[in-house]
Amino acid sequence: MVACAATAILVAVLRVSIAAKTGGLAIVTAILAWNLRRCAGRGVPAIVHVGVDRSITVTDRGGRSRAGAVLDDSYVGSALTTVVWSADGDRWWRPARTILFVRDSLPEDDFRHLRVLLRYGSPPGEAVTSGTDAGRPASQARASTRMPLSAFDCDATR
Repeated sequence: MVACAATAILVAVLRVSIAAKTGGLAIVTAILAWNLRRCAGRGVPAIVHVGVDRSITVTDRGGRSRAGAVLDDSYVGSALTTVVWSADGDRWWRPARTILFVRDSLPEDDFRHLRVLLRYGSPPGEAVTSGTDAGRPASQARASTRMPLSAFDCDATR
């Protein structure tokens, strides 16, 4: 609201025609109304479900649900967490949506669970590992998990 008020004052003091001032103020008013509706209207999230695969489903106050994916731009902290997500089917020009969670906005266990899902969940399209070794490791620095060390032919006297 402060940014829209400052922009409206700036448009009002510009040395342009009355038609340009009226158009600029109409645009600023429309942006203000859209953002107020997003922050305090029916579009405010009522239920948020985050999956292990970083999928998200957000249901607003009106009962409309949107599914999407959590983006890597999300921030996970001990006092503040922001979920940046994109709805399925959104156009490339549509900005990502954000949901702010403060420590006091959720019960402690739910807030901790959300932070764990966001921090350690696997991105969409990436399989969650099953714990089995898939073959030769990319780095030889990792120990083998297929054979015990006694199976290797090591001559310690060399």
